[in-house]
Amino acid sequence: MAKRYFIAVIWLITPFAFALPEDRDQPIEITADNAVINEKQSQAEYSGAVVVTQGTLKLEGDVVNLKTNEAGEVETFVSKGQPARFENLRRKTDKEPVKGRASTIYYSYDSDRVVLTGNAMITSEESEFSGPEITYDLNTGEVTASGNRSKRVNMTMQPKKK
Repeated sequence: MAKRYFIAVIWLITPFAFALPEDRDQPIEITADNAVINEKQSQAEYSGAVVVTQGTLKLEGDVVNLKTNEAGEVETFVSKGQPARFENLRRKTDKEPVKGRASTIYYSYDSDRVVLTGNAMITSEESEFSGPEITYDLNTGEVTASGNRSKRVNMTMQPKKK
């Protein structure tokens, strides 16, 4: 019976999308040690070395929670870990995916933004951003990092190779 609910949730979350347009057409695959699905609350919790993939996106964590809207479309994914990780290829011409890690990674479907909190770090091409909180826009590639006097934002840019 649990397998049927797991399959039902997979069908519910297929509209989940990321940066490459063809990623939208790819199935979402979730592997975990455990899954608890609550259809009445339109949410699921996966635990134990969780890996979520769709096209070029990969999200990993110790625990991943997802919430769907009334139409069965994913609203949010929240990944927690030590650290939680994500990677995403924005353009076909990118040599390496954008990679991120943090204690918590929050993905909002509506805004196509990933918010990383708790020792957050994003690596894009040869640049590295770190700080207490980083917001990454999957469509534009814009990175916004915030900190304070005691927990500063850091950025390292490597010179372009000729």
